[in-house]
Amino acid sequence: MAEIIDVGGQHKCAFAQCECQVSTLETYCSDYCSDADDQQEVEFQCDCKHAPCSMTNGERLRSMLDQGAGL
Repeated sequence: MAEIIDVGGQHKCAFAQCECQVSTLETYCSDYCSDADDQQEVEFQCDCKHAPCSMTNGERLRSMLDQGAGL
């Protein structure tokens, strides 16, 4: 049986609101993103709890509102 080896390639998590990078062997960074994408949830932010998606000081939300996202 051939073994699949990840050679370090990465891409964005498949959940549209997520900012995380995952290995080429993965689709989602977490069960949260997989479930949210399966349910086709509409969200302003990802709540996977990983650093790229954290809402520290509201900076990301503020940026989205400044750009008129969802308005």
